[in-house]
Amino acid sequence: MINIIITIAIIYISYRWMKFINHPSVQLFYNNDSLKKVVQSCPSLSNYKPTPYLNGLLHTILATFKHPAEKHTSNREVVHEAGLSVDWIDKGSGIDVQHPLLFIMPGLTGSVDDGYINTIVSQAHLHNFHNICIYNYRMLAKNADFWFKPECYNYGLKMQPNQFMNNYVSDGFYGIDNDYYYFEDDVIEGKRVRIDLVADLHYTLQYLKNKYKFNKILAIGCSYGGVQLGMYLGRFENKALIDAGVTVCSPHIMNITQVFLSTFMNLMLCKILQRGLKAIKEQFANRSNYPSNWTIDVNKALNATWIQDFDTYYTSRVYGYRTADAYYRHFSLINRFPQVQVPMLCISAEDDGVCHLKGLGKEEMIQNGRTILCLAKAGGHIGFLEGWNASSFWFPKPAIEFLTFHS
Repeated sequence: MINIIITIAIIYISYRWMKFINHPSVQLFYNNDSLKKVVQSCPSLSNYKPTPYLNGLLHTILATFKHPAEKHTSNREVVHEAGLSVDWIDKGSGIDVQHPLLFIMPGLTGSVDDGYINTIVSQAHLHNFHNICIYNYRMLAKNADFWFKPECYNYGLKMQPNQFMNNYVSDGFYGIDNDYYYFEDDVIEGKRVRIDLVADLHYTLQYLKNKYKFNKILAIGCSYGGVQLGMYLGRFENKALIDAGVTVCSPHIMNITQVFLSTFMNLMLCKILQRGLKAIKEQFANRSNYPSNWTIDVNKALNATWIQDFDTYYTSRVYGYRTADAYYRHFSLINRFPQVQVPMLCISAEDDGVCHLKGLGKEEMIQNGRTILCLAKAGGHIGFLEGWNASSFWFPKPAIEFLTFHS
């Protein structure tokens, strides 16, 4: 029996190895010849050797246990008492405003303690980044003020009836010229406050820019953090305060991603979201802590099995959308990337169990002429482990090289 298992393992590893040795492990897509210089300055983009015996799921799972050898300490700075804050990585040298700020946006319920975040930090230190902070979302804060409306609330959205077009398609997608269609009537009429993640982000960046006078702000967004980054750059266009950005394993077309989400990943993502909601559940025990016309159902969200149900009872309603499907369609990177005005690198994996290949939207993502789409043969969801012993992450290397080029 043991011999059979060993034989099967050898065959499997050999198959995986031949799959990568005979084909490039990374494909690059861009439509502007001037970006060739950027690619040449990022050697890691073409130097990825994924661990041959790992599939996408194993990349994803094993990566959660990986932490860099370098130990990082952090100090939290409150940006606004509504629940916005950043964690500064402290190397003992303080903040140097002569150098750019590296602004890291974790995924879903991620934080400064996560291994992949610390791996990015370690790689950034190798490239002499002095100022590094990790963004903390208001929705995860135990003292969040759900009434807070940032100065640029709903900026860049066409929320008035006379601003939308009538010739929409029948499958429920109305395009970004028709933002009005996606939101609840009382949100459109200004009778209900919603959480505007993009406005929260701009408020935080504006605070940091005004206080520290950084010459540049460079950003990395992982998974859902990358969605927020791309949505921000697309909505704010020339007024965005970020000079270059990287997204890692971010869903480009969320409604398609949901359709092809594996059962296992659907269950796991739902549990992750529920863990974040449980941490702030007490805030919803008192109706005065949040707008009375929010139609959220916290108990149903916490008892949901699938992420679609969680988003139906909680996420879409907090953000003011008519339905979960309206939220998925509207909050997709593919809608905003044509308007992005800064250099971008988007890193994805063919075997990502969260962001399916069918939701990549390759042509739309690169049409602005400023974006490089990097598609790896393997890597899972924020995994990208490399070497025979899966000892290191690959994605921070090209990400930091790209941002170093634009620093």
